[in-house]
Amino acid sequence: MNMMLNRLDPNLPDPVESRRRAAGRLVRAAYATIVFGLLAFFVIYFGRPLVYLSGPGVVSSPVFVVSLPYVVQVKNMQVTRGSTVKAGDTIAEVWSPERENLIATHMRALADLAARSADLRVKTRVAHQSLEAARAYLQVTEEAVERVGVSDFASTAFRVEVFRERAAARKAVVSQEAEAAEASAQIAALDTLSRNIQEQLDQAERRFAGGRVSAPIAGIIPTKPARDGQSLVAGSPIAEIRDPTDIYIYWYFPNDRLRDPEVGNEVAVLFGHRRMNGKVTDILPLSDVVGGMQAPVFQERTVSQVARIRVDPGVELPPLNSRVVVHMHYTVFTARIADMLIWLFGLDHA
Repeated sequence: MNMMLNRLDPNLPDPVESRRRAAGRLVRAAYATIVFGLLAFFVIYFGRPLVYLSGPGVVSSPVFVVSLPYVVQVKNMQVTRGSTVKAGDTIAEVWSPERENLIATHMRALADLAARSADLRVKTRVAHQSLEAARAYLQVTEEAVERVGVSDFASTAFRVEVFRERAAARKAVVSQEAEAAEASAQIAALDTLSRNIQEQLDQAERRFAGGRVSAPIAGIIPTKPARDGQSLVAGSPIAEIRDPTDIYIYWYFPNDRLRDPEVGNEVAVLFGHRRMNGKVTDILPLSDVVGGMQAPVFQERTVSQVARIRVDPGVELPPLNSRVVVHMHYTVFTARIADMLIWLFGLDHA
C-alpha cells in the first residue's frame, strides 16, 4: 500500500527545524549564562568593596619566646612542632661555651681576690703585732725628751738625736696604725666584692640550671623549634610557646575602605565553609603588607592596619596559625540581607 507524505502539512513537525530550534535554545542559554556570569563577576568583584570591608586574618594567641642570654648548642630537643607542654616541663638540654668562659672568669676573679685578701691579712697582722712595740718605743722616746728638757748637761747634738728618735717613733706608730686600718678596710671591701661575685656566679648557675631549658608557661609549640646539634647565638629562640586559653584573630584590613573599623564592630570570620561571628576588640597602631605582585585586576589590596578580633563565646575556633577571611558590612541593612541569603542557602556553618 502506497502512502503519500505531504511535507507542507502544518500538522507534521519538521525534524530538521526541531533540531535547530533545540540547538538554538541551548546555545542561547549557554551564551546568556556566560554573559550574565561575567557581568555578575564584575559586579560582585567591583561592587563588594562598597558593601563590606574584607581582609585576611590569622588565628593567633599570646606567644612566649624561650631563649637564653648565652651562645648555646642544643644537645637534646625534647619537643616538636605541635607539642603540648606544661609549665616546668623540659624543652631542651643545651651546652654553652660562653657559660663555661663566664664561670672560668668568675673563678679567676675569686682566686685573685683571695690572693689579695690573704696578702692584706698578712700585712694587717704584721701591723697589729708591730704596733705595740712601736708605741712602747714612742713612749720611751717621749720620756727621754722630757729628761733631756730638764737636764743642763745634755749637748745640742744629743738633744737633736733624741728629738730625731722621737719623730721616727711617732712616724712608725702612725704608719703602722694607718697600714692596719687601711688593710682592714680593703679586706672588708674585697670580702664584699667576693660575695657579690659569688652571688652572681650562683645566680648564673641557677638560671642555667645545668643546661636544662624548661617551659615557663603551659601551651603549644606552634613553630618548628631548634634542632639537635644546632648552635644559637644569645637571644635566639629555642622554641616558642603559645597560650591556647587566649585565642584571638589578627585582621589585616586594607587601605581602600569607605569607613574605618571601630572597636565593637561586628564582623564575620570565614574559615573554609565555616562562618563565625565576632567583634573588633582592639585597633593596633601598626602596619603590615599582605599579598604579592599580581595582575592589576586580581591584585590583593595593600594592608595598612591590624585589628584584634574575638569570636562569640562558645564557638570553636580554627587551629592556631590558620588563615581566615574577615568581612565587616558597612551598614546593618546589607548585613541582614547577607544573613538572610546565608540562611536561605544553608551556608551558616558555625
